[in-house]
Amino acid sequence: MIEPSEPTDFAAARDQLDLLCAKVGLTRSDALPPANATGPAPSGAALWSSDYARLLLWPCPGSDAASVEAAARTGQAWFDEVLVQGEHRTGGRPLDGYLVLALPSTPGFEAREDVRRLELSAQVCRKHLIWPSAPDDAEDEIGRWQRVADVTVLGLPDVDAAPGAELEWPAIDAQAQALWDDLNSMGVPATVIQDEEA
Repeated sequence: MIEPSEPTDFAAARDQLDLLCAKVGLTRSDALPPANATGPAPSGAALWSSDYARLLLWPCPGSDAASVEAAARTGQAWFDEVLVQGEHRTGGRPLDGYLVLALPSTPGFEAREDVRRLELSAQVCRKHLIWPSAPDDAEDEIGRWQRVADVTVLGLPDVDAAPGAELEWPAIDAQAQALWDDLNSMGVPATVIQDEEA
């Protein structure tokens, strides 16, 4: 495990997430919800919201397996209450939840299996782990956080236009348009029968 030589800059992780969250319509909350039954969120935590999802940045105190497991358990319990409260406010409509655990340094080899197991668990929400780039990371620049683009809801390719509130239908050819018109006018069963007879 690579130990940081100075305190971890969780603000840089927050800023990097903020840029990607804006692209998918997630807005950072000015303040976190009040402490709930699980206690207060750690310093550096941040929450982004939209009408379809919540994303929570949850700083971890260490990068060893025990610290990551404890932070994941606490963060998931805290986030579960936030998600339940959000679903109550939306009339019971489910919200996607993404818990981003920010490690202070690259996890050691022995913790990699625990990282993978956590990220595969979909209990309560999706979980992703990020950590700052180290000096020997050839692919990443210092100050950037690794694996941020791997966060499911954020890992979209760059687009020329920001997402809008209006739906845009794709252009379809004449044959597909004729099928679509038949489905709308006759319904599915009649369209299927007509196609079988043709």
